[in-house]
This record gives sequence, structure tokens and C-alpha cells, in this order.
Amino acid sequence: MNGKLTILDDFFPNLTTGFRVSEFNYYLEKFPACEVFSTRYDMHYAEYVAAYPQFVNRVKPFTQFDWTGKSTSLYYTVFLGNAYAFYFVYEMFNTPYVFELYPGGSYWINDPEVDAKLVKVLQSPLLKKVIVTQKMTYDYIVNRGFATPDKITYIYGLVTHPQYFRSVPPKKHYKAEKQTFDICFVAHKYMAQGLDKGYHIFINVCKKLADITPNMLFHVVGNFDKTDMDITGLENKIIFYGLKDHKFFPDFYSGMDIIVSPNAPFILIPGKNYDGFPTGCCIDAALHGVGVFCTDPLKQNAHFEHKKDIFIIPLDVDAIADNIMEYYLDPQKLYLMSANGQAKFREVFDYEKQISQRAAVLQQFL
Repeated sequence: MNGKLTILDDFFPNLTTGFRVSEFNYYLEKFPACEVFSTRYDMHYAEYVAAYPQFVNRVKPFTQFDWTGKSTSLYYTVFLGNAYAFYFVYEMFNTPYVFELYPGGSYWINDPEVDAKLVKVLQSPLLKKVIVTQKMTYDYIVNRGFATPDKITYIYGLVTHPQYFRSVPPKKHYKAEKQTFDICFVAHKYMAQGLDKGYHIFINVCKKLADITPNMLFHVVGNFDKTDMDITGLENKIIFYGLKDHKFFPDFYSGMDIIVSPNAPFILIPGKNYDGFPTGCCIDAALHGVGVFCTDPLKQNAHFEHKKDIFIIPLDVDAIADNIMEYYLDPQKLYLMSANGQAKFREVFDYEKQISQRAAVLQQFL
């Protein structure tokens, strides 16, 4: 008999957090007693239940949490910040938990305060398993002695939207279905000018390209606008879309040729933070057949081949512009790499594979 899984979170049911929506919805489907309690509930609940009415009574504000503690047999959270913030709940009811340690979400390296949080949640006798998604994370917590390998399940990647694997709109090709060559930047802005995501580099690349090619269009999705950087010369060539949820992307990506992700570690929190490789936005773009041009300064890539299914760019405006021009002048070469990339990303980030491995970890302790 299954015990009850309770998920605690600080951002769900916001539909813009696509990987949470995909993962938590799966557990709500798979484990009939599962519930999600959120501290951000009120802002996003109406929109969420309009999209997923079947879970109307299973997603609740944290203010409705059952303080008898009797009903839950396992707690689950994503990110260190949540595992640590809700730790008092596990302790209060002496109930086991599993959490997923993604990069970000209050986890970064070489920081005594963060290390202390890691020690607390990784060395608790109530911890059943920590799921880690990047080799770098695994190495850090093992090498520092924060966790022993038997407590860790390493599942590379993340859970993205299942629809992206089932049907994607047909791709629009430059010079065939459209006359523009379209380049996008998709990220969340966490600091001025999005320096950690390389937004400043992207804009400077756009300026260089706009000077030499009349038919390139540039697209920015995320909480950026024309005031973040000087866009002189790009006024009629750049479109800002704001923050979007997963429903926006299939049609958007069908018209994109390249996504540029010049993100860099250790900038948002100097010497300490890093992103997963590739970023979630690059994964979603690749699943729709967009050519991925991204950085890998920490050499985290273990699955993709440079120039075959992905293009690893340096953090250099001139070099990135040259790399893009090479493929702009030979679209067939770009579309071959994009198609290889789409196939490879579908294999590595396969929804069923990613979610079933996570669900199996939880199932063990229910």
C-alpha cells in the first residue's frame, strides 16, 4: 500500500516554472493521495487550475497544511532553499524526506552558509535520498563529505514538458517558409543586465550581426526590455516578449533558427554559483529543433558533440558573431546540426525516462 507523498514548494503553481509543473503534475497523477502545499499559492492558483482542473483539490496554500502531521509518510521538495526552509516540518513530525538538488535555488559552492545548510539537510537521519542532476553537484557534496554515495541518486538533466516530446509544430526554415533568420535569447533576469545569463553579450552580438545582415531578427523572452541595455541600431530588429509559460514556446520555437545562451558561472554570486548544462531554456529550444549555441566554461558537457548536435561558444562577442555567420551562410549545415540536436536532446532528456527515474526513488520510500 502506498503511503502519502506531500510536496512543499515556494513557487508552484506558477505556470512559468515548467519543470515543476511537469514533475509535480506527474506525481499528482501517479500517487492518488499526493498533495502540494505552496507558499506562493494565491498569486497563481486560478491560472493553474484553469490549465489543470483535475488537480483543483490537491494543490493547496501552505496555510492549509495539516499540522497534525499524521497523514504524510514522505515529503518531497526541489532545491536546497526549500529542503532547508521546510526542514522544521520534517523534524516536527519525524517524517522522512527526499529532495532534488538542482543548481540555483539557494545552492552554490564555496560558501560557508550554504555548506551549513547542505550539512543540515544531507546529514539528517530523516533524509532518504537526494537526487542530483549535475556531475559537478555530485562531486561537490561527496568530496566535501556532506553526503555519502549511498544517499545520492544521480539523474542527469531535468523534467521538461511532456508535450514537447509528443508533437511539435513543423519547423519554419529560412529562405523556404520564412524570409528572416531568427535568433533568440531566453532566460530569467536575476541581476542587472542579466550579466550571469550573458544578455549583454547577446545584445552586442546582435549589433554586430545587424550591421552586416539585413534579414536577421532578434527575439528576447524573459523579464528583459529595451531599457536593460542600449539597443541603438536594433530598434526595428528586436522583439521583447516578457515572461511566458510553456504554451507559448512550441509556436515561438518553430520560427527560431538559433538560441544563444552565453551564460557564465560565478557572476551572480561571485565565485560560487553555476547553471546546469545546458540551461532549461536551451533544452526546450533543442526539443523544437532550434540550433543551440551555448557556453560550457565548467566543462560539464558529457552528452553532446560540438558542431554535430550542439555548438559550444566562447564568451566572446566577435567569435560568437563569426560562429553564427558561418551557419547563416550555410543554412543546410545549421538545420542538419539542429536535427541531430533535436534527436540527441530527445534521447537524453526523454520525459518518460527522466520522470520515471525520479518517481522510482519516491516509490521506494512510500
